[in-house]
Amino acid sequence: MTEKRLDRYITRFQGNAPVIVTPPAEALVGVIVIPCYLEPDWKDTLISLMQCDPPNGSFEVLVVVNASASAAENIRTEQTHAYEEITAFTKQHSTSKLNMHVIDAMNLPPKNAGVGLARKIGMDEALHRLDQSGFLNNGFIVGLDADSICESNYLTALESHFQTHPKTPGCSLHFEHPLSGNLAPDIYETAGLYELHLRYYVQALRHAGFPHAFHTIGSSMAVRAPVYMAQGGMNRRKAGEDFYFLHKIIPLGHFTELTDTTVFPSPRPSDRVPFGTGRAVSKHLGQKNFPTYPWEAFMDLKSFFHLARAHDPFANKDETSLPKDQVSSRIGDFLDATDGWNSWTSCFRGTAGFEAYQRRFFQWFDGFQCMKCIHFLRDQFHGEMEVRTATHHLLKAMDPTNADIQERDDSQLLQTMRTLQKKPWIHPDTATK
Repeated sequence: MTEKRLDRYITRFQGNAPVIVTPPAEALVGVIVIPCYLEPDWKDTLISLMQCDPPNGSFEVLVVVNASASAAENIRTEQTHAYEEITAFTKQHSTSKLNMHVIDAMNLPPKNAGVGLARKIGMDEALHRLDQSGFLNNGFIVGLDADSICESNYLTALESHFQTHPKTPGCSLHFEHPLSGNLAPDIYETAGLYELHLRYYVQALRHAGFPHAFHTIGSSMAVRAPVYMAQGGMNRRKAGEDFYFLHKIIPLGHFTELTDTTVFPSPRPSDRVPFGTGRAVSKHLGQKNFPTYPWEAFMDLKSFFHLARAHDPFANKDETSLPKDQVSSRIGDFLDATDGWNSWTSCFRGTAGFEAYQRRFFQWFDGFQCMKCIHFLRDQFHGEMEVRTATHHLLKAMDPTNADIQERDDSQLLQTMRTLQKKPWIHPDTATK
C-alpha cells in the first residue's frame, strides 16, 4: 500500500507513477538511478556494479534511457537500440542483491527533455520501489552516470554510510577522473585540470568560511528517500540539475561526504550538455592553461562571511542596521546589483535570536548565491585565474609552510587536493548542525 506522503509528493510535485511491474526485493535498501543518453560505455558502468562486493541488503539499478520527443531520427534509432541492448543485458545479469531495470523515457517533452527530467523519472520510480519493499522510510536513492564506474566496495560503503550516519539527509561521494587509459593523453590531462578546478572551488569556499561547501556532482551523490520527497524531488533542469538539487539538501544540516569508496567519471569529451566534465574537456582540450575563479574573489567572500558572523543585530537597539561601512566596495556592488542589502536585513527581521539569524543568513547566501557572487567578482573586478596558480594561492593560504607547492606537477597538485578532500571536513560554525 502506498504511503500517504508518497501520494502527497506525487500530487504536489508532479511525481511520476510507477512503471515497473515486477515486485522489488523485500530487503531493498538503495536504488541507483542512471540516466542514459547516447552513452556508448553503459555496459562498463553496469559491469562495475555487478563486480561490487555483495551488500547485506539488496540494491536496484534503474537505467533511464531517454530522448526528446522531437529528437532527430538517428538519435531515436540509437537510443532504441540502446534500450533493447540494456534490457537484454539486465535480464541476463540481474541478481537478488542487484536487480536491474530499464525505463523507456524516449518521448520526453522537448521543453524539459534532458538529464534533470531523466533523473527525476528514475528517482521517482525509486520511491515506488522502496515503498513496495517497505523501506521508504530508511531507503536511499543514488545518482550515477552511464559513463562512470565505481570501486568494488561501492555498494557496501553506501549501505554502511547511511547506517552509521542516521542523521544525514544525503551525501556526496568521492570521485576521481581517470588520468590514464586508452584515450589520447591530452584528454586525461584536461580532465585532471578540470577536476582540479572543481576541487579548488569547493576548498576555496571552505577556506572562505562557507558552511555548505560540498561537491555537487550527479554521478556522485545520494539522498534519503524521505528527504527527496520533502524537498520536492529532482528538478527538470537540462543541466546543473545536481547543483540545484543538492543545494536544497545540504542546508538541512548533517550532510556528509562518503570518502570510503570512489566513483570514476569518464574523461571523454562531449557536447551533450553545457556543463560537466565532457563539455569542459571538449572546450579546453589542447590548451595549456585551464581557467578558474580568481583567488581574490574568495578572499572578498571570506571577509564578508567574517563580518556576517561578527555582526549581531540583536546587540543594537536598531535591529535594522547593517555594517555597510565595513563591507568591501566590491561585495557592496554585488549587494547593490542583487538587492542583497534588503535580503540581508530580512535575515534578522522577525528572527528570534542570533543563532537563528546566522542560519537564515546562509539560507539566503546559499551555494547559488555564492556562485553568482564569484561570477560577479570575476567579471567586474578580478578576471579569470589559471587553475594551477589559484590552487597555489589556496594551499599556501591554508598552510604557509608549503614551500614546494609551485614545484609540484599537475598530477601531484591534483593528488594533494584529492588527499585533502578525503579527510573529514570540520564546518566553520554550527549553522548547519
